[in-house]
Amino acid sequence: MNSSQFLVVLTASFGGLLFGYEVGVMNVVLVMDAFRIFFRFFSWNGDALDEMGNDIKGNEEKMYHKLEEAENKATLEGVITSSFVLGALCGVLMATYLGEKYGRQRTIMIGACIFTCGAIIQGLSVRSWVMIAIGLSIGCNGVLCPTYISEVAPAKIREGLGTPRKNVWEEVSNFEWRFALLFQVVPGLDLATLMCFLPKSPRWLCSKDRDEEAVQVLAKLNAASTSDELAQSELKAIQGDVAATRAAGSSSFGELFSPVIRRRTFITFLMQLFQQWTGINVIMYYQSQIYNEIGFTKFMSTVVLPIINNFVNFISTFPGMWGIERLGRKTLLVIGSLMMMVFHISTWAFSTQTDKGKLWQYLTVASIFLMVFSFTWTWGPVPWVYQAEVFPLCVRVKGSAVGTVSNFLNNWIIAFVGPALMKAWSTKTFLLLAAACLLAWIYSQFFVIECKGLSIDEMDAKMTGKA
Repeated sequence: MNSSQFLVVLTASFGGLLFGYEVGVMNVVLVMDAFRIFFRFFSWNGDALDEMGNDIKGNEEKMYHKLEEAENKATLEGVITSSFVLGALCGVLMATYLGEKYGRQRTIMIGACIFTCGAIIQGLSVRSWVMIAIGLSIGCNGVLCPTYISEVAPAKIREGLGTPRKNVWEEVSNFEWRFALLFQVVPGLDLATLMCFLPKSPRWLCSKDRDEEAVQVLAKLNAASTSDELAQSELKAIQGDVAATRAAGSSSFGELFSPVIRRRTFITFLMQLFQQWTGINVIMYYQSQIYNEIGFTKFMSTVVLPIINNFVNFISTFPGMWGIERLGRKTLLVIGSLMMMVFHISTWAFSTQTDKGKLWQYLTVASIFLMVFSFTWTWGPVPWVYQAEVFPLCVRVKGSAVGTVSNFLNNWIIAFVGPALMKAWSTKTFLLLAAACLLAWIYSQFFVIECKGLSIDEMDAKMTGKA
């Protein structure tokens, strides 16, 4: 791997880091006492709690503030958490236009700058609507970063892609949550800086009839000369793809509902809908509050258990890489929906026994971790792969856009209603999510068409019931 290829891989990691950091930081700041008091989720009269969250009865060490929950706490939490997803939805809608007109590289740089400015304003401001600016960047770069990397990365690497304690009851400092939000400046600036050193997309250059610049980029990425066979063969492949796209002509969104294509449109829309209603983001956004509800200490709920859960989420991607080609897309959806349904039910069942001892608390958490594993290797990757494969070339971008909009729209709904559901139903919310997984299984088993290894003609025949 030469230096140019390494830079591409590094940039890809920072592109994904923006969304991951935003989700992670919101889970943490939502349970910070100062953040809760500042945004009036809770009020504080000066009382304190011990390390286990119990009232101080004698000379025990004071560790946490004793907060009183506001009546509109669930609504405020939902608005703040979901606002960046709403911004991401807007970013998705504008990404395709900006990416085609101004180029992927330049648009990603602009998105990273928006993210950085939004992080600064977010950390210093008192307004929750600033989250929308962060989301705008995440949505835009969430669409364009994978596209840019797939167009720039050479084929051979494309697939590879203890704290001191202190007494805190004496004052409420906003430094911690503001610092956590301001720290988003680091990945934002890193991405913007790295993009300055990366070339424009060869495919975009060819689409603008700038073939000479495209072959120079390909030569640099492959550490070869412009006349090298590898650079020339990749150029010809890109030129052929661009020519095929032009030959297919422009299309309207109305074509997504033509007799030949409309089944694909509904499958894609519903697949992204069910991906969110499996409940994965209820866990990822509000996991610290869920652990606290189960009975764990604040340190376990905000530090230890989220780290373990995020590690499970990470390692679970590797079985997905294997299974998506070996088992097929539909099979993974069927297996994943059944597994998630079982673990949602077991999470609820174990949570009803947590007052009987620590064992039941740990069984509840283990069930949550297993649900995250079940999602990450099945419903995590499949909808994104599926929507990129099933549509004909002439409507592929618009078809993928429908799926992406469905994902962020339902993500926004989940983020908004999640706190209210947890407040009203507590862990019974997992039964609702289990019911959604049952519907996802019915959908996967009887409605989804397997697209593994099919040509577009074979796909047309299957989707129209002629095969």
